[in-house]
Amino acid sequence: MSRLLIQFSHLFKSFGSLSLFENISFSANQGDILALVGENGSGKTTLLRLLSRNVFPDTGHISRANNLTIGLLPQEIDFVDPNISVKSFLEEGKFIELERAMATLLEVPHGLAEWEKLHEEYELLGGYRQIPIEKVLKGLKLEKTLFELHMGALSSGQRVRIVLAKVLIGNPDLLLLDEPTNHLDSKMLEWLGTILRMRKGATVLVSHDRKFINRTCNRLIAIENGELTYYGGNYDHYLTEQNRQKESQMKAYEAQQEERSLLKQKIKAVTFSKKQAPPPSDRNIMAYDRRGGYHQKSLQRNLDVLKSRLAETEKNLLPHPMPKSITGLRFIPKRLLSSVAIELMHITKAFGEKVLFLGLERVLSKGDRVILKGPNGVGKTTLLQCIAGVLPVDAGSVRYAPTVKIAYLDQEVRLLPMEKTPFEYFENQFQMSKEDLMRELHKAAIGGIELLDRVFSSLSTGQRKRFMLLSMILERANVLLLDEPTNHLDFLSLEALEKALMNFEGVILAVSHDPVFIEKIATKQWSLWN
Repeated sequence: MSRLLIQFSHLFKSFGSLSLFENISFSANQGDILALVGENGSGKTTLLRLLSRNVFPDTGHISRANNLTIGLLPQEIDFVDPNISVKSFLEEGKFIELERAMATLLEVPHGLAEWEKLHEEYELLGGYRQIPIEKVLKGLKLEKTLFELHMGALSSGQRVRIVLAKVLIGNPDLLLLDEPTNHLDSKMLEWLGTILRMRKGATVLVSHDRKFINRTCNRLIAIENGELTYYGGNYDHYLTEQNRQKESQMKAYEAQQEERSLLKQKIKAVTFSKKQAPPPSDRNIMAYDRRGGYHQKSLQRNLDVLKSRLAETEKNLLPHPMPKSITGLRFIPKRLLSSVAIELMHITKAFGEKVLFLGLERVLSKGDRVILKGPNGVGKTTLLQCIAGVLPVDAGSVRYAPTVKIAYLDQEVRLLPMEKTPFEYFENQFQMSKEDLMRELHKAAIGGIELLDRVFSSLSTGQRKRFMLLSMILERANVLLLDEPTNHLDFLSLEALEKALMNFEGVILAVSHDPVFIEKIATKQWSLWN
């Protein structure tokens, strides 16, 4: 029987007046590879933070195995000192300190007793279970030339892979990964899946990569309305079980609706078709009146029973079981009058001695849906920022057609004013009242009404991204610049976005590693290389 690593029960967690989890239970054993799925804001990241002890429950009991080691890849890498070198970042930590101390004690006379104490601690922490650094760096395509760079000089994709490398090298008992697949190509994903399946510890991950979950996970937890539902097997098994449950729920729903309809019909029949008692055959008028009274009382009793059954049914109405869909997400661009939207005229951009692109020439024409490809760190995000006007080019120029209107979705949605609330932002940017904003959110069917008075910095990346999508819709842009648009979106939002972009009549330039998204959207591909 596999070892139980962590378990909690009867756990409650709220943020202010928002109740996120109510009376939930969770357990993870050695060998588990658990995927968390659910809508944006359902609590996936919070659950990982509860497991990692970065957040504590309001009530509930959590038990952990003795000497349990935990490694966390957070969704947003904002805790790393930008001035620390990659080499120092990878080497900092308890294991490195113990290894150095043990090496020093071996060179010191009479240091063996102290060495044995440190060695015992090293073993308890799992030092010998570490994955060789060379193996991890190779699997994540991280060159040792990065070692002398500062973390702040890396692209967001490189930073995520460096942090992922560090938690994988430690090979903890409980590995928590929040969106680990966002910056990995197909080869890296295949390698990561192999590493996770080989591990003896447990892994809990959040990912919106359907193929990766299907290939890698052996259990799945769906988070919905503050409750956890467990499914054995991979993502295909989850979908099969979901369909089976939906069919069963649909039958129960239809049966209840049919019963409601029948009860209402019977109530109408009794109420509006009250027949009198049959006339007396023996001219006994008094007996007839008594029979008439009994008849009316019988009808009333029958009516009361029917009304009671209907009231009880409507008090426990079953919700419609079919999954909701997002149908209102549409981009309606302002008309682009010229056939050529944007021209890149011999543009150059460098950071210090690192030249990202030199004399680059490209043309974006009406109807183009271009996917920008290339290894992490070659300048894909920088190119989008230069075209969007967020960064200046060092040489050359970017020419825009007179009627071009650009909307830019940055990778981590950090261009929104993080200190403001969504209502304050939309009121200032689009002169919208709260009622107008709620109407537009409802029309686009992307939710978020309950988040209008929370500052953007308190929202998840996925929640911010949905507000940014509404902002782009309201701007009526005819050129969309999208940096990893599928990252951090739940499956419903992702499918709605793909459909909206396929129907978009303007120009799209997107950076994406998502093979399904690329297959659906791309009409052209541009490549950037070192």
